[in-house]
Amino acid sequence: MQSDSFHAPPVSLSDAARERLRSLGARVTQPRVQVLACLMGSEHPLTHQAVLEHMAVASEPVDRVTVYRILDWLVEQHLAYKHAGDDRVFRFSLTEHVEAEAQAHRQHGHFECVCCHRTYCLDGPAAPVADMVPETSVPAGFAVEHVELTLKGRCPQCH
Repeated sequence: MQSDSFHAPPVSLSDAARERLRSLGARVTQPRVQVLACLMGSEHPLTHQAVLEHMAVASEPVDRVTVYRILDWLVEQHLAYKHAGDDRVFRFSLTEHVEAEAQAHRQHGHFECVCCHRTYCLDGPAAPVADMVPETSVPAGFAVEHVELTLKGRCPQCH
């Protein structure tokens, strides 16, 4: 797995994370601010381990279980998106709060590099991922609630 170098988040990221939590009416704790700021400052989805490593460098370490709970809480609040890679490791990325309110956790596709295992969000005007599943492929009585689409190949750095 490729490791990103981490730096302390700029004060503005921490302030933005704190403000976003306040706007939800949520309890603002330092660990929540740190985890949200970490996701806000990342261009790529991060594993739980990557978040822990970032926090160890950027601030006081936080218990790994606490970080898991915060990441799951951020997903429940529609501030983060949780995606499982082929390696069965969850990766978390920031979901813009305005989009989350409007779309209640917008689904989108991902591209996973088979060499470096980085995951990239696929954005664009494509139809929602759930619309790509033919209704005839779902047995009677079943209701599709969530679809994950992951394209696999080599990223520009590994190509």
